[in-house]
Formats: sequence, structure tokens, C-alpha cells
Amino acid sequence: MNSGVLTPEQQRRVLDTALQLMSVQDLANITLEQLTHASGVSAFDIVRHYQSKENILAAVLERELELMAGAVPSPELRFPSETLRDELQVLAKLMLQEYRARLPFLAKFLAGALQNPEVGVLFYRKFIQQGRLLFAEFLNVRKQRGEIREDVDVEAAAAMFISALSGILLVVELFGGQQVEPLDEERLVRELTSILLHGIGEQ
Repeated sequence: MNSGVLTPEQQRRVLDTALQLMSVQDLANITLEQLTHASGVSAFDIVRHYQSKENILAAVLERELELMAGAVPSPELRFPSETLRDELQVLAKLMLQEYRARLPFLAKFLAGALQNPEVGVLFYRKFIQQGRLLFAEFLNVRKQRGEIREDVDVEAAAAMFISALSGILLVVELFGGQQVEPLDEERLVRELTSILLHGIGEQ
């Protein structure tokens, strides 16, 4: 991607516009003309900066993941009386909240992935895989503090936790589950945290 062509403000407008369009229509139908008209950034500058629609989608995914990561409290914000269990439950609730706020966008990406494998690969690499690495980083800090066993594969633990949390939410919210049974978030967070701690905690 050729950086430095668009100003940060222009990039923000293009990505905001792309995100809005993704929430209401199929990814394949989003046009350069729509992006230009709604963002106020010229088609020439958008193409020169991003070079392809795939690069715009990748930039949107990266930004959304950064925003989600920014909502996570730093280790220093844990109260002295709080345990790793408390911290993980707070984190899980935040993640559910962040995922739910992005459901229209996530739904369109999932639909696009079913129609175009390249969209699926992009979504996995930029959102799922990077999200897993961010959570693994979170666990690594706790491992360094001695709160997690030395033999634990934090990347595998992160993959399990995030996949279960996001998967259950997407199934319930996007595939009609909420019409059949309510999602008991407190129970979900409590049980997934217990499962994770059983695998990674001190023996």
C-alpha cells in the first residue's frame, strides 16, 4: 500500500464510509463512486493510496481490531484484590460488547466470505488471526507474572477462548438463535473463563 498519499483525515473518511457501506450492502456491490461521493475524497486519490478494494477492506479490518484492542484495560488497571479470573471475565464482557457493536459489519463480511473465498482469507488473516495474537499477548503478560503455567501454549489458549466467545455470539445473533433462546452472557462468560483457567492456571 502506498502510504502518505491521503492525509490521516482523508483516510478516516474513506474507512468510515467503507464501514457504513459494508453495514448496509454486499461487499461486492460497493463502488468507487459511492466511496468518493460519501467520503468527499477523489477517486484518483483513493485508488492511488489503497490500489484495490481488498486493501480498503484490510484497512477497515485492521482499524476495527485496533479499536477493539483499545477498549481492553491494561494490566496495570487491575485492582489489587482482583484475580486473573476477574480480569478475564471483564475482558470477555468487553469483547462481547465490541463484537455486538460490529454485528452488521461482521455479518456482511461473513456473507462476502461465503461468496468469495478471497474475502474469507482476508477476514481471517486481518481480524481473526490478528485478534488471536493480541489476546495471546495479553496472556503472555500474565504468564510472565506467574499467573499462568509455564508449559501453556498461550496462542492455542487464545484461539480457543476467542473462537468460542465470538462463535457463540455470531451463531446466536446472526443465525436466528436469539429467536429460539436468549443468550445468557453472564453464564457464557463464567463458563468460558472457567474452561480457560482450567487449561492455563496454576495446578
